Amino acid sequence: MTDPASFDPLDPGFQQDPYPWYAALREKAPIVRTAAGLWFVTSRALVAEALARPEVFSSRFGTPRSPATGETLARIEEIQAQGWPEVPTMLTEDPPVQTRYRRLVAKAFTRRSVQTMEPDVRAIAAGLARGLLARRSADFVADFAVPLPVQVIAAMLGVPGDRLDDLKRWSDDLTVTIGADTPDKRRIEAERGALEFQRYFAGLLEERRADPRGDVVTGLVRAHLGEDETPLTTAESLSIIQQIMVAGNETTTKLLTGLVHLLATDPGLWESLRADPGRAAALTEEGLRFLTPVQGMFRLVTEPTSLGGADLPAGAMVVLSYAAANRDEEHFDDPGAFRPDRPRAREHLAFGWGVHHCLGAPLARLETTVALQELARAATTIELADPGGLEYEPSFLLRGLRGLPLTLA
Repeated sequence: MTDPASFDPLDPGFQQDPYPWYAALREKAPIVRTAAGLWFVTSRALVAEALARPEVFSSRFGTPRSPATGETLARIEEIQAQGWPEVPTMLTEDPPVQTRYRRLVAKAFTRRSVQTMEPDVRAIAAGLARGLLARRSADFVADFAVPLPVQVIAAMLGVPGDRLDDLKRWSDDLTVTIGADTPDKRRIEAERGALEFQRYFAGLLEERRADPRGDVVTGLVRAHLGEDETPLTTAESLSIIQQIMVAGNETTTKLLTGLVHLLATDPGLWESLRADPGRAAALTEEGLRFLTPVQGMFRLVTEPTSLGGADLPAGAMVVLSYAAANRDEEHFDDPGAFRPDRPRAREHLAFGWGVHHCLGAPLARLETTVALQELARAATTIELADPGGLEYEPSFLLRGLRGLPLTLA
């Protein structure tokens, strides 16, 4: 059932449980070409080697979506023509161009900047935890894991509270085709959402030009001031905002949901957290390794090269599987076990590595750690309400539970 020759990342069975496949691929074919032409890299050593060679394994891979054709493509292009073109900035650009964009937003995500946000993050998490306890039965995804990062990112971007639902909807629209085989109707709906996102934030950029605030959007408008460079275009700013919004929502939501699922199925793990909320940081770090919400990332080969004995032509599209690398037996002892006391847990690749290491890593760690602490302080017991009804999102790049029904006391 795990023959490398039949590996298909779009197979629903793989997307629901990829880890048996990852183990088989690491053993039999740590770099393998799929029928669709993608090269999957699953060993930690090879993933790290590719990350260390960004001039050959380029981030200029374009938009990581499955291609549309025919009438659907024509409709998508018609919708896109009404907005701003997609511009490669941080995620889909290489140094030195990528370095400029990254520098412009890096100040908002330094450890020091993020630590100043802890009181606000804690207040949001505590309020959401009280809400769960008041309901007794709740869907953790909808009632906690989604609203926490959405509220935090909204505050960073200067988006008012009455647009929180829109932020989440736009985030979903912008990611629904990533690593997934999306129905045509949903693709067109998502493009309409992406256009709505662009128009809203283009308007917000104009507002901040006239009325600066202390938010990230104002920072993008004023990024060139005092520096010898031109202002960001609206298209560039929209690309950066999109990446901040999507990454800020998706990683924390999926990581936090996965960790709470583990806590709800392991009473000993839950009791140890309740006894010592300080353990939340270790739970978060091991959760990043064990769960790896962003399962991997694309790279585009710029010149003929070799990796792991495989000859890759220029133009080859590679998927660096962070999730598979994070469970590599050659690097981690007993990698299939969740061990918060793991001494080398922080050597995971959940946030990538090198020039594209995730800027939002400190914020994701803070949000998740604080959320676990506040849940442990608020609840005595936490249990799955529907253990047999859990399902993961249909994507090979973004992995997280669709819902997590809980009972709490």
